[in-house]
Amino acid sequence: MANSGKGFTLVELAIVLFVITLLLGGMLTPLSQQIAERQNSDTRHTLDAARTALAGYALSHRDSSGKPYLPCPDRHGGIGAGDGEEDRLADGRCAVVVGGLPWHSLGVAEVDAWGNRLDYAVSPDYADASHGIVHNPVPATQVSLCQGKTCAQPLTAAAVVLSHGRNGFGAHNAVGKTNLAPISADERANTDSTPRFIMHPPTAADRADGEFDDLATWLSPAWLLGRLCDPASDCAAP
Repeated sequence: MANSGKGFTLVELAIVLFVITLLLGGMLTPLSQQIAERQNSDTRHTLDAARTALAGYALSHRDSSGKPYLPCPDRHGGIGAGDGEEDRLADGRCAVVVGGLPWHSLGVAEVDAWGNRLDYAVSPDYADASHGIVHNPVPATQVSLCQGKTCAQPLTAAAVVLSHGRNGFGAHNAVGKTNLAPISADERANTDSTPRFIMHPPTAADRADGEFDDLATWLSPAWLLGRLCDPASDCAAP
């Protein structure tokens, strides 16, 4: 009888452990999803803060005639690269069109929720300190966003701020190193130093086009001019 009772207890214990395992398994998946959603939300807030700071920079930086202009990117390579300061040439133009967000110059967060620095691209005519932004005619843009490689209807942008998402492929981290290169073509397009960016809903690694989890915000010319030119004469051509 003693052995029978002991055997029953072990079976009962095994059932309890099995139930606990099932419960933990059911809880861990939602928890990981909650963490991912929180990190995405935090990074969205970081991107929005950077967008606001870019407009604030333009409101406080003017050329000799009083026209505003955007900051330059922080170069990814060369002297002073990755220090969070904008890199501007002596003639007022930007040293690069695509680089890192000049977080120190703007006074914003250095990294996204995954510890990687944000990339930043700006159209040259919107960041030239020798002649600020004018709205008539609207300056030409060199920066654009596309929903795919074909880019049938690109969105024109005065500037773009990009996070390389949870996987961090291609990003520059807080210690100045470059993470592993992206695998998918769309994420590679966001690391090729050209001012054309891909932006669409996230896709999993097992999809035909590969994983994509980049996040971005942008300043359209209309949005930017609407905030800088009040009254409109502030950005009028001389």
